[in-house]
This record gives sequence, C-alpha cells and structure tokens, in this order.
Amino acid sequence: MNRAGLMRLLVWVAIIAGWEGAYRIIQWRDWIFPAPSHVLDATLAMLNIQTGFGKPLHPGWPGVAEAGPIKPGQVWHGPLITATGISAVRLGVGFVLSILLGGILGAAMWRFKWLDEFLGPLFLGLQTLPSVCWVPLGIILFGLRESGILFVLVLGSFFAIALALRDGLRTIPIAYKNAGRMLGARGWKLYRYVLFPASLPALAASLRQGFSFAWRSLMGAELIFAVQSRGLGFLLQVGREMNDVAQVVAVMIVMVAMGIAADKFVFAKLEQRVLERFGLVVVG
Repeated sequence: MNRAGLMRLLVWVAIIAGWEGAYRIIQWRDWIFPAPSHVLDATLAMLNIQTGFGKPLHPGWPGVAEAGPIKPGQVWHGPLITATGISAVRLGVGFVLSILLGGILGAAMWRFKWLDEFLGPLFLGLQTLPSVCWVPLGIILFGLRESGILFVLVLGSFFAIALALRDGLRTIPIAYKNAGRMLGARGWKLYRYVLFPASLPALAASLRQGFSFAWRSLMGAELIFAVQSRGLGFLLQVGREMNDVAQVVAVMIVMVAMGIAADKFVFAKLEQRVLERFGLVVVG
C-alpha cells in the first residue's frame, strides 16, 4: 500500500473510531442513528452470526461465543449471501440483455443519421428518467414476477449504453475508414477488421457507464417487487418495515461495496486494457 492509500485508510479509521466513540459517550438511540458496531451486528446477523458489538462493554463482550461455534454452512446460507447471489444473477442476465439491445441500437444510430435524429433525443430524455419510474409499468405488464424486475433493469440501463456507444463511435477518425478501403476492406470486412476493433474503446466505456445504471435499476426494482427470489433490495425493504436502521445501513454498504468492486476490478481494468492495446494511454 502506497502512502496515499495508507493516509486514506487512516482517515477512514479515524472517522469510524470517532463515530463509535461518540456513541459510547453520548449513548444516542441506536434505532435512529446506529453506530458502526450496530451496523456490524446487523451485517453478521444476516450471515446467521449473532454478536453484540453494539452493547455496552462487559465481560465476554461482544458475545460471539454465546451462540456457539460458527459453522461455514450457516454463513453461506445466511440471507445476506443468498440475497447477494440472487441479485448478482439478475444483474448478469439483465446487463447482458442491455448490452445486446443498447449495442445494436447505439451502432445503428451511429451508422444511420436519420435514425439518430429520430431516436437520439428520445433516448436522451429516457436516460434521465429515474429507473423506479419504470416499476409501475413493469408491474402492470408483467405482474410481480422476475420478468418485471428484468424489464425495469433493462429499460433503466440500455439507453445509457446506446448513447455512450454512439458517442464513442463518433470519435473514430475517418482516416481509419479510408485507410481500410484503400487496403481492400469492403462491406462486412470493413466493419469486422477496421471499424469494430476501432470501436472497442467506446464499447468498454459504454459498458462501464451502463453497469452503474443497471445496478441502480436492479436495486430499485428489488425494493418494490415482492417476488419469491429475494435479493438485496428485499433485505433493504425488510429493514425499513422492521425499523431496523442498522440493517438498512448495512445493506446499503454492501450495495456500495459491490458496485465499487465491480467497477474497479472488472470494468475499469477492461477499459484500461483496451486503451493500452490501442496505445491511447501510456503504460507506466
């Protein structure tokens, strides 16, 4: 870890320690504003591990041993792991559909000016529409089923993918197309060997942007759709109904952590490799 990373870590440790220390001194109501220890208890409870980090200090604190030895099976069958897996599967299916639909329409708008003039302003307006606005329509069309969640996810993300891909394709220099034709590339070969490889940086950027829209859309849909398979959005709703602020905060932290991890370790690395492959960034 470099010096800048260490400094950021120390700042976060100081914030959390100060937050926990203020709770221990002031003793505010944890059901209104939970301390980090309460959030930790709620997170472990969703892993079937009962602890008492948020309780006053006492002999045997925090009480992990009171519930007996922790078994790996009880953790993997906890509601947090199950909900995370369900949300990840939904995200994978819906995001693939968004990529296919957004990629086709984005490339078509780049290729045909009349189509871009017709769909471009409409897509731009629909992109600004909050994803939860698609939930009532999804319920009417599909009912409280998995297809309704996928409907909200796809419509909440593919507009952003289409527009990002279209704008990225516009940055391809015309010299690439002319050079390809001079070297004998015609018809589908021009797209296969020249324009498609040149569009990869734009495609990587559109995937990164589209993922953020897809993740937000999925969480909004799961928060409202009461289906049999219960994802992270359902756990968030349960915390609200039970007035368990610690669980609500814990689930929100998991959502943020998953989004950051996916962006940093998947899409950011993919975009970086594509840019390095095309010499658009300096490899240090």
